[in-house]
Amino acid sequence: MRTPIFRSRHLILLVALLVLVIAGPMLVPFRHGILILNILGAIVLVSGSYAISDRKNLFVIGIALSIISIIATSLMIVFPGLVTMVTAQSFGAALLGFFAITILAYTVGNGRVTSDRIYAAICAYLLIGYGWAFAYAILDELQPDAFSVPTPVAPGDFAGRLMQMRYFSFITLATVGYGDIVPRSSGARTMVILEAILGQFYLVALIGRLVGLHIVHGTADTPRRD
Repeated sequence: MRTPIFRSRHLILLVALLVLVIAGPMLVPFRHGILILNILGAIVLVSGSYAISDRKNLFVIGIALSIISIIATSLMIVFPGLVTMVTAQSFGAALLGFFAITILAYTVGNGRVTSDRIYAAICAYLLIGYGWAFAYAILDELQPDAFSVPTPVAPGDFAGRLMQMRYFSFITLATVGYGDIVPRSSGARTMVILEAILGQFYLVALIGRLVGLHIVHGTADTPRRD
């Protein structure tokens, strides 16, 4: 029998992810802030991977990717440069992509649509936004003119660039589009189009379907009165 904590595992993961979203801008200004944020994020995601799946191989893969991501981030701090930055950000994007796919597999799997599955879908949505932020940061580092930003970050300020791209990623995913950060290169515009399409499809097709099925299942369980 599953414990109440296990049944609400994605709500706990969702709260932890939201805390990371809020704490990120507060931590990155410190000397090792991005490393601390990376470690905290890895701990949260590894905990989530253990909770979302009964298959130990996924847990092992999550641990391995998290360790590699932390090592790569440490090397980026000790030896700042283009190669270490791209490597660290690439492993960060891979880590987030792995957990997003793992959580989505649980979300669309067989079984009743519970509130935990809805929380899981929201967690995957946040992970997708974060993963795209890493991809934007890599592109901005490789192509300095890929984006037009109101306050450009200093060269080598990987944390500042990641925070900018995180903001841009989530407003693109939600199709808000304030217009303060604008994609200029063809590669950046293509990535923006893909993320915007994914964001709309995700909210309309997946979240809407899950909430609808959750209501149907709840109604079916309610005893009818004659």
